Amino acid sequence: MERVRTTEVTMIARGPHLEAIKKNGLQLNSLLLGDFLIETAATDDMSSIRVVDLVIFAVKNWGTEAAIEAMSSGKMVGDGTMIISTQNGIDSERQLSEAFGAEHVLGCTATVSAKITEPGVVVQGGGPGTIVIGEMNGGPSDRVTHLVAQCVEAGLAASTNDNIEMALWEKFTFISALSGMTALTRKGIGEIFAQESSTEMYLQVLSEVAAVGRAAGVGLAEGLAENILAITQGREPFTIGSMGHDLIAGNPIEIGLLNARVVELGKEYGVATPANFAIEAALRPYEMGSGG
Repeated sequence: MERVRTTEVTMIARGPHLEAIKKNGLQLNSLLLGDFLIETAATDDMSSIRVVDLVIFAVKNWGTEAAIEAMSSGKMVGDGTMIISTQNGIDSERQLSEAFGAEHVLGCTATVSAKITEPGVVVQGGGPGTIVIGEMNGGPSDRVTHLVAQCVEAGLAASTNDNIEMALWEKFTFISALSGMTALTRKGIGEIFAQESSTEMYLQVLSEVAAVGRAAGVGLAEGLAENILAITQGREPFTIGSMGHDLIAGNPIEIGLLNARVVELGKEYGVATPANFAIEAALRPYEMGSGG
């Protein structure tokens, strides 16, 4: 971490997680980067933070409105501030653009399996750990190139993408199936792919999301669903999507952001989405965190 100590970072957290970070720092146990302690400033008061160069918007979907409101109450976003969202789904960039101006918002996809295991401790146990960043209107830019170079210098597997809208939809396709199916079954992907019927449903979820994306005007490849399935089958068999982890822990889940959003868009564009509807119907009762 020697290379990144000159970068001033303030973490936004709350409750026991915040108190643990303030007292002991943030312990990161990473399969990709190793185990290390990050000692940095942390607060739950965004109004106390001056203008920053970059905001990484990483809250769960149910905290989006409150986080945007808190950001708006302070002075974090200045003329040159960039905002990237690592949220799932395809709506975060639009919401942030409406709140702060499209000129501040970059598209971003983050693909990693990580969770808070206890206050002040984050464990990254799987996934490629990639981050992809691009301008929402497409094409290259100096600010994206510079930001990605800083990420790479810090040891992250970061890259640019001149068609970030397509990348966001590819991630949306991937995560709708991974989170939807692992939450539905409460099982890792190894057990899902061990069964012919659940593998078939997994592929159907992927195919429906891709079809909705194409109907929305995104040029997704015809073989996207099959390619994502093949790639996912090569990942750690214990992998569970974030919605699966939240469901098992009794936390609110992002069903409205993922499979239910696919169903909503399917109705808008005239695309049938029965597999995604089945997941939505089964998981809606758990949306506010009643346990799994």
